[in-house]
Amino acid sequence: MHLRALIFLCLCVHCTNIYADATQPDSQWRQCGRQPSQYKPPASPSTAEDVKDDSRRVHLFRIEQDVHADRVQYSEKEKKAIATGNVLLRDPDLDITSERVDYWTEDETAKAENVRYWYHPSHGSGTADQAERVSQDVVKLENTTYSTCDFEDRDWELKAKKATLDREKGVGSAKHVTAKFKGVPFFYSPWLSFPLNNERKTGFLAPVFGRSSNSGIDIETPFYWNIAPHRDALFTPRYLSKRGVLLGGNARYLNDTNFGEVNLQFLDDRDFDDDRYLVSIDHEQRFSDHFRGDLIYNNASDDDYFEDLGDSIGVTSTRQLERRGDLVYSNSHFGGYWSGLLRFQQFQIVDDQSLPINDPFKRLPQIVINNSFAQLPLGLEFNSRGEWVAFDHDDRVDGNRLDLFTEISRPWTAPGYFITPSMRFRHTSYDLSSSENNNDPSRTLPSFSLDSGLIFEREAFSNRVRHTLEPRLFYLYTPERNHSDIPLFDTGEYEFSFAQLFRTDRFSSADRVSDANQLTAAITTRFINQDNGDELARASIGQIFYFEDREVSLNNTGDDDDNTSNIAGELQISLTDRWQAIAAALWDPQEEEFNRTNTRLQYRSANNFIFNIGHRFRREDFSQSDISFIYPISEQWRAVGRWNYDFKDKRDLDLLGGLEYDTCCWKLSFAARRFTNDSEGDFNNSIEIQLTLKGLTSLGSPITEQLQRNIRGYEDQNTFKY
Repeated sequence: MHLRALIFLCLCVHCTNIYADATQPDSQWRQCGRQPSQYKPPASPSTAEDVKDDSRRVHLFRIEQDVHADRVQYSEKEKKAIATGNVLLRDPDLDITSERVDYWTEDETAKAENVRYWYHPSHGSGTADQAERVSQDVVKLENTTYSTCDFEDRDWELKAKKATLDREKGVGSAKHVTAKFKGVPFFYSPWLSFPLNNERKTGFLAPVFGRSSNSGIDIETPFYWNIAPHRDALFTPRYLSKRGVLLGGNARYLNDTNFGEVNLQFLDDRDFDDDRYLVSIDHEQRFSDHFRGDLIYNNASDDDYFEDLGDSIGVTSTRQLERRGDLVYSNSHFGGYWSGLLRFQQFQIVDDQSLPINDPFKRLPQIVINNSFAQLPLGLEFNSRGEWVAFDHDDRVDGNRLDLFTEISRPWTAPGYFITPSMRFRHTSYDLSSSENNNDPSRTLPSFSLDSGLIFEREAFSNRVRHTLEPRLFYLYTPERNHSDIPLFDTGEYEFSFAQLFRTDRFSSADRVSDANQLTAAITTRFINQDNGDELARASIGQIFYFEDREVSLNNTGDDDDNTSNIAGELQISLTDRWQAIAAALWDPQEEEFNRTNTRLQYRSANNFIFNIGHRFRREDFSQSDISFIYPISEQWRAVGRWNYDFKDKRDLDLLGGLEYDTCCWKLSFAARRFTNDSEGDFNNSIEIQLTLKGLTSLGSPITEQLQRNIRGYEDQNTFKY
């Protein structure tokens, strides 16, 4: 008899991923009484069927599938097999029980009664009064249920009067579907259609709701439209009780030669007393393997759009929206790598405190050509960059800039040392629209650097750890050139850090080139686990020694005559899974105080208590602390919180406190939040609740996403460990 057909109910249970994500980790089911199956099929021929009558039970197995029953009868005349008496069907992913299974071998149809199943990958289980396989790929169920809860404690459950599962089409349908939580119905549909696999399908998604002081009650009802395998759209009508209805939409497309995303939002804002909108387009067009085009376009209706409608400091502090079009080419030619860029770029400023004169320049256009050759004779390496930009500004002097840069170097490397001498040449010229001094200033200068270092190693801690000591010297010489006639189009000064000790220029673009006659001395030490290569600790410290005053400055404000730079240091420690520390600091030896510090410490206890504390400081600018925690109160309860505080302005930046209740198959999260909207000290207050039915959906505000952004180390399984 055809045993594979007796296990037809695998179809039914494998289709339960219409409700659950089978890829979810087992850890979220840690509180459930039933763990994923550890069943292993008995050793047996991989192709032959076999029947055994051990313990007076019929046992049929084939490959990784097993059937156990009290009796199996087969009628040659009817071409029918009947398994009765505590029928159990098993494979590595599922268990099925039934009172009786009838199978017709000729057309491979079957029927089972009083079905109960467990699908282990998604922790799903359920029942059906009757399951019928009407064809090889179609199964019909009557009075069927599904849940990820244990059978003994069905806190939530889906029920359907009838369900049809078509594996060939990858589609299922159900009639009279009811969802209950704690015995209370919260959803009903007379008919539902759903995918049976990972394919996307058109339909409504779970609603999102919350409340904030800025917008009032906030309800969002997303609708997903699966237009085609390579196109989809998400419509998100959003009701804001204080403002009105915000109509939002997102469309994605992925074609053979292009892909991209379009976002639109429109709101007739009662509180703002005007129409408000946001448009965002991101498109990439591939003309060939080496040639592509990019388009980025953003447009907001007003300067306060993100402050009023954003849900985090990162969004509400948005000040610029980029609009850019690129043509990009890259390929190998003449033994080297070449790339080219044609760019048109400008920005929309969404900051009502910003003056027009401070707006960034438009690039109309920018042309860049780069090349690099890594394997030249004598071990030489060659890099060059050519750029021409037409800068445009309504309130400042604008014009064109040509910048040509060439570098040639010769590295020598070995296991215990490296040394790299480099020569650079740079020419920059301008054609300005109008200037008080010179309409066509130019500048040409060479530069030389010598980078060298040693690497010492030894075994430590009973040869379990490799300890390194890595001293490094970096010499840089660049002569001074007068920059008084050269405007500032797009150049800024890099923020000083340990990495800045080894840069060949203090400035980020061509309008300024720093003069230098200096030597950097630095040292790094590491502790590396010999078993797995993990870096247990790293500490670095370094300083620049100046042999001449620096005469070039960003705004031509005068010389810098300090003999040494700030002392830059970095520290990272992760000796155990319990403690992790990261710190960076700049010490000013002239003023004998710190100019900038950034520290972060995390502690994770054995029972999953997590505490994070950090501090950011920049002299005369800001001093901010950031404290967050995850505190498991019990196996089911945990508290979460974050406090981001600004000591300079003496105000809170972000306050969040919440509780989470986690069970086998559902989780309830509650959080109250208060975060700043702008530099004037306005706040947005919100209360958010989220109910997660594991393996089904989440209802309410997306608290989990916010906690992942705001609390380092937050995961769904941070609950108490014994």
